[in-house]
Amino acid sequence: MILAYEFEYISKNLVLENFLKVISEEFGARYKICKNDNITTLYISENEEKQHAFADYLSSNLPISIFLKSSNVKAVKDIKCKELDFASATIALPFSKSAIEIVKNKKSFFYKSPFISNEITSSKINQKVSLSLKSEKGIMVANNSQGYENIYKTIAKLIKKGQKIKIKTPNGYFAFFNVQKDAFKNLKKFEILPTDISLVQKMVNIRENEIQALLSVEKPIIRAKVNMIYEALEILPTNRIKIRMPNIPLLYFICKELYENGIEFLAKSDTLIECSYDLNYDLNVPKIPDIEVSILENGEIFVLSNSGYNAKSFENGLEKFKEPSIRQFASILKERKLFDAKTSCFYFSTKFDDSIMYHDTQKGILPLTKFPISSTLGKLFDEIRKEDDTGAKLIENYKKTYPKIFKSALRVKIPTKLSNNLFNTLRFASIIIGLSDNFKKAADALIEKAEDFGGQKGVRIDFGLVDNEKIYSDFNFRRLLRSLISFKLAGTDYETLSFGIIENFSYFISDMADSHKEVLGSDKIALGGSIFGYPLITQLVAKNLLANHKIYFNQELPIDFI
Repeated sequence: MILAYEFEYISKNLVLENFLKVISEEFGARYKICKNDNITTLYISENEEKQHAFADYLSSNLPISIFLKSSNVKAVKDIKCKELDFASATIALPFSKSAIEIVKNKKSFFYKSPFISNEITSSKINQKVSLSLKSEKGIMVANNSQGYENIYKTIAKLIKKGQKIKIKTPNGYFAFFNVQKDAFKNLKKFEILPTDISLVQKMVNIRENEIQALLSVEKPIIRAKVNMIYEALEILPTNRIKIRMPNIPLLYFICKELYENGIEFLAKSDTLIECSYDLNYDLNVPKIPDIEVSILENGEIFVLSNSGYNAKSFENGLEKFKEPSIRQFASILKERKLFDAKTSCFYFSTKFDDSIMYHDTQKGILPLTKFPISSTLGKLFDEIRKEDDTGAKLIENYKKTYPKIFKSALRVKIPTKLSNNLFNTLRFASIIIGLSDNFKKAADALIEKAEDFGGQKGVRIDFGLVDNEKIYSDFNFRRLLRSLISFKLAGTDYETLSFGIIENFSYFISDMADSHKEVLGSDKIALGGSIFGYPLITQLVAKNLLANHKIYFNQELPIDFI
């Protein structure tokens, strides 16, 4: 009897295939593994009784992966594919379900160990680790299970008392501390680790598919909105946070002790802050690549950063494209095998110049639309004044109606070198309507207001090209901001204004895609750039595009590939 287990796995990093290999061999099953594009097939040749036992074993031991989209099993008469030839995975993965069971097993050599190799990783940890907890009071050393447990318990008690602990990890040194009032002073960057997965929804609004991603073998970082109840406690300095689960046994056991001590959330920061205690170890542990993702309501996962998880074969050849937008478009064409298709690409970044492009099967990638912006708000206001009498009256009314916002806007420090992109346009917009006086944070403030919008439809902010009759034409930056000022003068609230900008951006992309389809014959749309890391933006864009177009994102490469 032959059963074929088919997995849609959109990464070429061989992680799934190696897990299937190890699981099959540990069970003692006769197996063969084949791969065809995104479909990996595991063939098991055994009698019916053993097939049932293997199915249970596979279900219990195969970890969740953010790259695993679907699976099914069927009976087949024979195996017709060529067996996959692959080496062991070289990725230093976080612990798997099987690995954590080993360190939890009292009979195991690795019981309570702060580190253990993932079962498919080629670089194995096969020795005891020496932990040392230092402070002004002395040093506490541990090199066995009892000693490890004592250190975990000690750290949990210290954190509960409000102490900050400097802990060495495979990715460097970080400060860890209890999530409580006044603990985040002068901290710009931090992550939150729930001490148990059951606690996640006590702090943030999060969907079931996002919780499943947090539990995956990749242990990704996810941006989430703090819920109203937790926000009312006024503990966190922001209502949008990055959240993740522990990715090494050391942090797993510390979180477990914290949970038992009534501590629900642990903060992690790479900012240098004063710590009274320092936890170190004597083992050379390989770095664990971090991966940050954004997940839509339909389960689509976008990789925002992915240092080391993706297959290197996808990166080969992309270095020749110096322009980030073109490099990103080329990466989508390569991942999705679209080099023979007429494809339009909409690249919108938070870091680099935006571009709307077209892939011609004969001429290659052709940039069509750029997004030039003014260098300062003062220059922008002058440009609007000089356009026509209406523009001059608009700025004058804005100055008279909102004198504080106008003066504050002119005082905002704006970098001398700005990328020509929509994200910087959002920064200008946020400052103009009085949402922010910090240029760096201004776009996020506007996007968060749009996310908070509770209505069905925003105001009609103008999005368009300098010449809407031409395919080759730059984006009309001033037109958008003139429209925004008009609605601000009409008394429109922050949420409605902010949502209107994002909503009409999605209409703009849809209209441009329709135009490209009609004039250029584009039958596919590629979307790239880090602005699509904001789920609201992506969901609105996808909603308006899907009626007439097929959308393609990167699969395992980051959506703003560098």
